[in-house]
Amino acid sequence: MKVFYFLFMVFLIFSCTDKVNYEKPEDLIGKEEMINLLYDMHLAVGTSNIKNVHLEKNRNYMSLVFQKYGIDSTQFAASNIYYTSNINEYEEIYEEVQRRLDTIKNFYQDRMDSLAGEQTTQRNKAIQKKTDSIEKYQKRRN
Repeated sequence: MKVFYFLFMVFLIFSCTDKVNYEKPEDLIGKEEMINLLYDMHLAVGTSNIKNVHLEKNRNYMSLVFQKYGIDSTQFAASNIYYTSNINEYEEIYEEVQRRLDTIKNFYQDRMDSLAGEQTTQRNKAIQKKTDSIEKYQKRRN
């Protein structure tokens, strides 16, 4: 019985592998195009809750992203599975996507901060003008 358990454990150890290799699909999306595609997909998902020009909200823009790159969802899924099986390459892809998203986030955050600063300055000027008007009125009364 001990031999059976020993053989079972050996079989179990050798049958477990940490890496699954998928065959490269015939219509594999290239690495650079995959970076661009994932970047656009993240933007599409992020903007789905924002009203567009036609005041539509909760619109699924994913089909437009696929149309832009001339692919379909099955081609994307096959390429995505292939890249996820090569974790180092997939990590490089997502690091680049994250870098691009951070760049655009910082760009718009800086613009929003400067607009908020301008609004604060205008508000402070308006308050100062009201304060000056009140002081002038009080001086006239005295």
